[in-house]
Amino acid sequence: MALSSDVVRQVEQDLLVKADVLAYHLGNLVVTDAERAKAVYEEIVARLRDAVSPGADLAPKSELLSLDRRPNVRLAKSGGDEIEDFILEILAHSPRGLSVQEIVDGLQEAEIEIKRATLVVRLHRMLQAGKLTSRTHGHYVLSEAEHNRRQSA
Repeated sequence: MALSSDVVRQVEQDLLVKADVLAYHLGNLVVTDAERAKAVYEEIVARLRDAVSPGADLAPKSELLSLDRRPNVRLAKSGGDEIEDFILEILAHSPRGLSVQEIVDGLQEAEIEIKRATLVVRLHRMLQAGKLTSRTHGHYVLSEAEHNRRQSA
């Protein structure tokens, strides 16, 4: 059964959001333990390579990783605002921006708990603070000022 192009695009976007989450966590892990970050990176690459190699079983998995194999990588930053930092980081790697649902999904992947309504309020405050811009209702990108701040850092 072939998937519609809309479904394919959504799957692609979901995968890219997950890649952003992985990149964020690996970046934080590098700061605390570069060797371990490299090992985790190599394991991720190996699993992805296996998933798309000829003859790979590409059937949908009910559970991608068993609980005993699921890495439990948490944000390595101490202090600060974990949620705001994470939102800014994933938006920095998403030039087209993200919807509220995509941000919710990214936070859930990162095991950061926040209610959707609380996230919407947080996003609105970040918008008012000049850290974000909203292209359309419910879709956010880094503001030009925040983008420039990150470029100069």
